[in-house]
Amino acid sequence: MQKPSRLPPLSALRVFEAAARHPSFSAAADELAVTHGAVSQQVRALEDWLGVSLFERSGKRVALTPEGAHFAATANDALCRIGDAAATLKRRANPNRLTITTMPSFAARWLAPRISRFLDVEPGVEFSIVTTAQVLDFSRDGVDVAIRCGFGPCTEPNAVKLMSDTLLVVASPDYVSRHAPVSPESLLEHPLIREDYPFWDDWFRGAGLSVTVPSNGLVFNDSSLALQAAIDGRGIAVSRRSIAAGEIAAGRLVKLFPLEVPTDLAYWYVTADRARETPLMQRFRAWIMAEVAAG
Repeated sequence: MQKPSRLPPLSALRVFEAAARHPSFSAAADELAVTHGAVSQQVRALEDWLGVSLFERSGKRVALTPEGAHFAATANDALCRIGDAAATLKRRANPNRLTITTMPSFAARWLAPRISRFLDVEPGVEFSIVTTAQVLDFSRDGVDVAIRCGFGPCTEPNAVKLMSDTLLVVASPDYVSRHAPVSPESLLEHPLIREDYPFWDDWFRGAGLSVTVPSNGLVFNDSSLALQAAIDGRGIAVSRRSIAAGEIAAGRLVKLFPLEVPTDLAYWYVTADRARETPLMQRFRAWIMAEVAAG
């Protein structure tokens, strides 16, 4: 085994790798849960240790120097290898632990209501669900499986499409009993629960209507919260079938019109390396694919 050369401060190296990967000190600070100043200080300390400039700075913007780009590629490769090796050892040490990351809305409305069925056949499994809108790194964040949600094809190398989605209009039974809209056009007379993405525009366009969606009312950055507002009778929501179907089946929501508008939004099942999946990961893959097919 070869003795390594003298290493730079590893804390500074980790901060530099994150800043180079983005490349942004602010984005690196968000990823590492530190301040922008801490990132700048660590990068400066690494530059002083190496005796070269790794970034060119122009106000708040930074760009890698040629030396920085070369060093960043080496640092990223080394840290990824260490992370992969550590993740492999952790999985071997606890083969019954499975960590999944996905969007909060998908976790709350689709995965969580079904996961007991998986645990019924895998009673010894420790199942951890990490909900976030950010794309987590398999090695760095200790994730085994990611269920991504996005528009268009997923570019990650080990992505398998889980399901497409459609948009439908829903409201609570109580709201419908008091304020039932009689046509798609009449929806504009009701409080429309909106999300950051203009799903209402897509649904109206699919209905063949050219309308301006009112800008007042409730707006959410999470689909599950928008759906809950509809369940609570706060208005009418346009939702994805993937997260609304369970609430419709349970009678907490009513689908107002037959029309469902296809959307480019889709869910993808992603792992770091298909060839290195553990038996538990393989069984979970088979289970979730079967759940999607059954649904």
